[in-house]
Amino acid sequence: MERMAEPVEELLDEGAQPKKAVKMMTWTPPMSACLLKCLAHIAARGVKTDKGFKEVHITKAAKDVTQLVGYEVTTTQVTNHLRKWKTRWQKIDKLRTLSGALWDDDAKMIVLAEQHYLDHTQDHNKDAEFLNTPLVNYEYMEACFADKLATGKFAMGSNEPLGKPIQVECPGNTIDLESGATNREGFGEAQAAFGIGGEGIDATTPSPSSGSNKKRKRASILSDEDSTQVSNMSDALRVVAGAINNTCHAKTHPDLCKTVMDLPDFEMDQKLAVLDYLTEHKGKGLNFMKMEDDVRQAAFKRIIAKNPDLV
Repeated sequence: MERMAEPVEELLDEGAQPKKAVKMMTWTPPMSACLLKCLAHIAARGVKTDKGFKEVHITKAAKDVTQLVGYEVTTTQVTNHLRKWKTRWQKIDKLRTLSGALWDDDAKMIVLAEQHYLDHTQDHNKDAEFLNTPLVNYEYMEACFADKLATGKFAMGSNEPLGKPIQVECPGNTIDLESGATNREGFGEAQAAFGIGGEGIDATTPSPSSGSNKKRKRASILSDEDSTQVSNMSDALRVVAGAINNTCHAKTHPDLCKTVMDLPDFEMDQKLAVLDYLTEHKGKGLNFMKMEDDVRQAAFKRIIAKNPDLV
């Protein structure tokens, strides 16, 4: 990734006239990673609001970057730089929805077939840095910018105290969604308000509190025959989805075998196992061939670690 440069106001001596010229601060990859890592950890604690990060979090990130580089980095510079990374995330999120695009979760990479990649980058050459190559700081960006917050009445606004349990009003009681504890009486009243009995919609049998000894009857939504058909349809759809995924990449890269066998520091059994795996998963095999040597070795170790039954 290219380094990102941003203006930094130059400090003036006492009595000196203000200058309009500004010098540029260069954001290096370690600085960007430090910033995103700090904010990703904050987001992981669940304190990010629906509008992003609070000023106290930006200040904390600025202090971390300042400590890393040895000179002051302001909250304004952090905010501006964070805005650029958010723009990158939005571009990545959009490219993941391209027709025919696959997602390699191991390498954090958007994968296009070779011809598709050439056609797309010919018309959109700026997209090349996001396609068929591992995305730097992807996991940090996802934690910082992914739209995974609650919406509507369940969202916490930027002015609300953080860590406060969300409560949903029911007739006569509330439900604490954070602790998971519920009050049976509150549920009963809520069900009554919507015409729902103790055993389901339109339940006609009284509850045990009514004094009746009759057995409860649970309404059946699907017959046994319908349930079997639904199950069979689900299995068939899985098979079709697997077949479509496998046909996206019909050929194995011609140099895959040699590349895997030339990897140093690995046992022959491991190499053969990973070669079988990449041959079976042709899309991942193509991704593997496009990686740099150090990334390829890391991907090899990851495949072994995530698939212990291979060896």
